[in-house]
Amino acid sequence: NVVLTLDIGLQAYVENLLAEAVPKLPSEKKEGAACVVLDVKGADVLAAASYPTFDLTNYAAELTEKGDDPLKPFLNRAFQGAYPPGSTFKMLTAVAGLEEENIITPTTVIRDEGQYNYYGPNGPKCWIFRQYGSKHGAVNVSKAIEVSCNYFFFDVGRQLGIERLMDYAARFGLGEKTGIELEERTGVMASPEYTQSHGQTWYDGNTLSVAIGQESSQFTPLQLANYIATLVNGGTRHAAHLLKEVKANDFSQVIYEYEPQVLGTIEIQDQNLKAVKAGMLALTQNSLSGAFRGLPFQVGAKTGSAQTGLQSDSHAVFVCFAPYDDPEIAVALAVEHGGSGSELAYMAADVLSYYFSSQETREEIPMENTLIR
Repeated sequence: NVVLTLDIGLQAYVENLLAEAVPKLPSEKKEGAACVVLDVKGADVLAAASYPTFDLTNYAAELTEKGDDPLKPFLNRAFQGAYPPGSTFKMLTAVAGLEEENIITPTTVIRDEGQYNYYGPNGPKCWIFRQYGSKHGAVNVSKAIEVSCNYFFFDVGRQLGIERLMDYAARFGLGEKTGIELEERTGVMASPEYTQSHGQTWYDGNTLSVAIGQESSQFTPLQLANYIATLVNGGTRHAAHLLKEVKANDFSQVIYEYEPQVLGTIEIQDQNLKAVKAGMLALTQNSLSGAFRGLPFQVGAKTGSAQTGLQSDSHAVFVCFAPYDDPEIAVALAVEHGGSGSELAYMAADVLSYYFSSQETREEIPMENTLIR
C-alpha cells in the first residue's frame, strides 16, 4: 500500500480550476497549462495538475479519441512541460546580485533610463518604456521586483555575468532534475554552450536577456515551484517527491518511509532574503491587490510573461508563496500562450484560499481498519 504526499482534495480542486479558468483567459491563443503546489519545508508535492487531461478510468477509449489531439492531453505538463520563466527569474538575479560582493545591496538604487545601451545604441528596453514610453525612475531591488523593472536587472545581470547566473540557477535547481519519482524534463538554463550548440553566436549582451528570464532558458512548473520553495525556506533545496511511505498489504507495518533529501543549499543573508520577499509582497498588495485582498494572510508573488514571438503569444507564468511571514506552500502556474502572467493571479489566489480554508474542514482520508459511515 503506497501512501503519497498528494492532498487529494487540493489535487481535485486544482485540476477543476485549470479546466474552468484556462478557457476563460483573455488570450485567444492559449493552449495547455499546469499547476504545481509544493510544501516549502520538504518539497512534498501536494498537487500537480496538467491541462488538458484525460479520464484514467476510461483510458483505452480516451487514447483512441484524443491520441491525435494537438493540445497533447497525455503530456504531464507539470513535470514535462518546459517554459521560459520570464520575470519570475528576477528573484534569482536579485539573490545573486545581493550575495555576490560589489554588485548590489538592499539599498542600492539604479535609475531606469528606459533603454539599456551599455553595449551600444538600440539596446534592450524596459517593458514599461517599450509599451508606454515611460520609465520606472530610481529603484532599489525590492521596488524593481515589485514593478518588474527590466532595466534594473539588465544592469545587475551584466555585472554578475553569465557564469554566475548559471551557477545560481543550478543551485536553485533550474535546468536540473528535481528528484521526482516520475519522468521529468530537465529543462534548459541558457548558456553560451547551449547557444553555440544550436549553431548560433553568443554575445555578452545575451546575458541581459538571461537575467530577466528570456533567452533560451526553459524550466518545468515543478522546477519553478521548487525554486520558490528553496528561496523562501532560506536556501535549502530538497528533492521533490510524491512518495510518502509504503505499508504492508495488511497495513500491519511501515515498510518504507521517505526521508527528506537535501540536494543543495544556498547561503542567503537575512537582509537580502527580506529585500527580495518584500518586493514579492508589494506586488500582491499593490498592482495585484484585487486578486489577493480577500485572503486572511499575506502572499508573496511574481508574474512572468515569457515572449515567444509576438506579445500576444507570450507564455504566462506565475509563482507565489504563503503565508508571507511563515511560508508553508509554494505555487507555480504556467499557461502556454496565456499572455500576461498577471492574468493567473486570481487562479493562484483560489488555490491558496482552498488550501488554507480547508485545512480544518477538509475531509480526512479514513485510516486503515476504520468503519466508513
